Amino acid sequence: MNGNFYDVVVLGTQLGPLLAATLLAKRGFRVLVLGQDDLPATYDAGDGLMLPRAPFSFTAAGSPVARRIFAELALNQLFRRRALAMDPVFQVALPRHRLDLPESDAELEREIEREFPEVRRPVDDFHRTVARTGAELDRLLERDLVWPPETFFERRELTRAAAHLSFDKNGGGRDPFAELREEHPFRLVVQAPTRFLDGMDPDYPTPLRLHRLYGSLLRGSAVLEGGEAGLRQMLVEKLRTHSGELRERDRADAILLKRGAAAGVRIAGSGEEIGASFVAYGGDVSGLLRLLSDRRPFEELFERLGEPQPRWFRYTLNLVLAADGVPMGMARDVYFVRDARRPLSAENLLHIEAHPPDASGRRLLCVETLLPRRGIEDVPAYLDGVRERVFASLGELVPFLGRTVQLIDSPHDGRPVLDVRSGRSRPAPEPWTRGPQTMRTLYGYPVTSALGLSALPVRTPVNRLLLCSGQTTPGLGMEGHLLAAWSAARIVTRADRRKAWLRGRLWTKVEI
Repeated sequence: MNGNFYDVVVLGTQLGPLLAATLLAKRGFRVLVLGQDDLPATYDAGDGLMLPRAPFSFTAAGSPVARRIFAELALNQLFRRRALAMDPVFQVALPRHRLDLPESDAELEREIEREFPEVRRPVDDFHRTVARTGAELDRLLERDLVWPPETFFERRELTRAAAHLSFDKNGGGRDPFAELREEHPFRLVVQAPTRFLDGMDPDYPTPLRLHRLYGSLLRGSAVLEGGEAGLRQMLVEKLRTHSGELRERDRADAILLKRGAAAGVRIAGSGEEIGASFVAYGGDVSGLLRLLSDRRPFEELFERLGEPQPRWFRYTLNLVLAADGVPMGMARDVYFVRDARRPLSAENLLHIEAHPPDASGRRLLCVETLLPRRGIEDVPAYLDGVRERVFASLGELVPFLGRTVQLIDSPHDGRPVLDVRSGRSRPAPEPWTRGPQTMRTLYGYPVTSALGLSALPVRTPVNRLLLCSGQTTPGLGMEGHLLAAWSAARIVTRADRRKAWLRGRLWTKVEI
C-alpha cells in the first residue's frame, strides 16, 4: 500500500455518505470521498436540456436530526435562503375527490370539512395523533443515539428514551384508520404520499411509520433551489471548506482488509491502494458485497436479520409542455390515484412534481411511480409500455396534455427521447447513464429493529467498515439517510479519543 492514508474513506455521493463525510471533515478528520459511479441527480436529454432523475423535496426539513446536522455544519442560514415554502404543501387527487393539504391547522380543518364532512371528527383525531406522535418521536431523535443501536449501552439508551412512546417495540399500535370504513377515500389521502416517502416495502406499513412519514409532509417539506443537485453541491462545497477531498470520477473496486478489519480501498483502473482507519459505504449492501473478497461475515448477519429483497423500483417519466397545459390551481406536488379499487402502483398511482415555467415559457412535469419487482424481472418487455400507460393515466388529471406536450423522456426505460413537435425520436447523450439498472430500489426487510424503523446495522460484520445508506433506518425515509450519516460519524468520532479531547478543548476556549 502506498503512502496515501486517510482517517475515513467514504464510498458514494448520495445524501447519506456526503453528510457523513462532511460532518467528519468538520470534526477534523482527514476524509476522502469517491464517486463510486453514483449517478448525478439530473441528466442531459439533449440540446442542453437537463431533467431530474426523480422528484425531490427535502422532507426531513422539520426533523431535529436535520437541525442538529445543519447547525454543526453552519448551513442553517444558507438552507433558509435556498428553501421555498409551498402552499398547499401537497394535493391528493382521487376519482371523486380533490384535496389540498395546507400547513396551517385551521386551513386543513376547513379543507377536511369541505371534502369529507361525514368523517370530520375521526379525521381530526387522526391529525392530532399524527402531531402528538411527531412530537414524541422528535424528543427521541433529539438525543445523540446510534440508529439502529447495537451495543448493550446503545440499546439501553434507546429503550429508556423510547419509554414515553405510545407504540410497541416494532412500531405497532392502534390502527390509525380504526374509525374509517375499509373503502373510505381518506385512507388514500394518507397512503398515496407515504408510499413514495417510505424506504421499506410500502405494502406493509406500521402505524408509527405511517404517522411519521405523513406528518413529515404536513409540517412542511422544503423545496430547494436546484433540487437534489443543489443540495449535493451545497454539501460538496462545505466538505471542501473543511479540507475534505472528493474524487467524483473514481470508484473503489475492492475494500482492503487487514486482520479481519477494513484497512483501505483499491481504486478501479489504476490499482492505486489507499489506506484508511475507517471505510464507510453509502450504497445498498448488495453493492458492498461485490467489493469484498469474502462475504461469509455477512452470511452470518443475513442468517440473523435476513437479506434485503427487492420489492419495488422507482420509475420516472419527464414531460416538457407549454405552460398553459398545466391546470390552474395545480400544486407543486400532486399524488394521483386513478382507481381506488386497484393496487397502488404503476400507472394507478402517480406522484407529479410540477416545476415553474422556464425562460422560454415551458413547464416540466416530473412524474414518479412504483413498479413491482415481479413485473420488471419476470414479465418480458414489461418496461416497453410503461411510458404510454403512465402518460395515458396522467392525461386524466391534465386534460390538455396531449395537445400541449412537447417532449417525453424517461431515464429508466432505455428508450430514446421523443420530440413530440417533430414526431421524431432522438438518442440521448450519455446512454450508459440510462436504462432499467438506474432505477432506485425499494427493499423488503425480513427483520426490523428500533421501533420497526431500522433494518441493517451501521457497523457491518467487518470491523471498521460502516454502512451509511438508507438501508440502516429505511422506515423514516429521507430522515433515515440523515440518521445513518449521523450514526456513522458518531461511531468514527468516538473511536478517536484524541480528536474528541481536542474538540472539547477547542469548544472550551470558544466558550471562554
